[in-house]
Amino acid sequence: MAMSEKSAYVMGHDERERRRLALQATILNPFTEHLLRRAGISAGMRVLDIGCGIGDVSLLASRIVGRSGRVTSLDFDGRALETLKERASAAVLGNIDCVEGNVHDWDSTSRFDAVIGRHILIHSKDPLAILKRSAGMLQPRGLAVFHEYDFSVMHRAWPPAPLRDRMMAVFDEFFARACCSNMGSRLWKLLLDAGFENPDCRAEYPIEGGSDSLYFEWFAESLRSILPRVLALGIVGEDEIDIDTIEERLRAENVAAGSCLPAPTMIGAFARLKASN
Repeated sequence: MAMSEKSAYVMGHDERERRRLALQATILNPFTEHLLRRAGISAGMRVLDIGCGIGDVSLLASRIVGRSGRVTSLDFDGRALETLKERASAAVLGNIDCVEGNVHDWDSTSRFDAVIGRHILIHSKDPLAILKRSAGMLQPRGLAVFHEYDFSVMHRAWPPAPLRDRMMAVFDEFFARACCSNMGSRLWKLLLDAGFENPDCRAEYPIEGGSDSLYFEWFAESLRSILPRVLALGIVGEDEIDIDTIEERLRAENVAAGSCLPAPTMIGAFARLKASN
């Protein structure tokens, strides 16, 4: 999503963050693809992906809408968009248009059938403004589909894994203070307030474990992305987290206990514009 006075993207946008997003996508893409299909994204549709980043959700949507459809990928990060262009070319997907811009300012000369986004609203100071702006770019009865974290809902590891659970608590407190940690639970009302009707919302998250899980790197790199601000806010002290060893400590804890490794809760929501909009 484009940065502005109404947004507060807190995870960075450098090369390391783009690598983290790619790792995250390998874990979450099956869930997002299922959400898009269940919501009604289908062949021939014109779709706007806001805050597309390096384009994992855009690529999913591109394959679903097919050659007769089109995906417009909007983001403030030009380098991320260049990566998306390279990925689309490598996958021989010619139906993606990359646009560098701010969702609060940018507009299209034509309307979209659907607007989609993953982990975008949780970074925003005014998610309702984004949804209202998105609604204004949709065809009558257009569709909104969003996938958002909800760190206020935490599935604890079992057998207990205190380091992992402490890390999830840090994410919860950080997002609660930076923007809001329960964005997933807010989606239902936000969609109603933005002019949509009958939102369909569902919470889910994958659970893994074992020494070869990608989750350890994913969790550690996600914490690394927000660590400077976590320290500045006093959520943890300098001596509590050794960021360069936390991946291996998480792995050792999990393997020793033989515990499950729940990912953060995600809520997928979709709704159509009211007939009067």
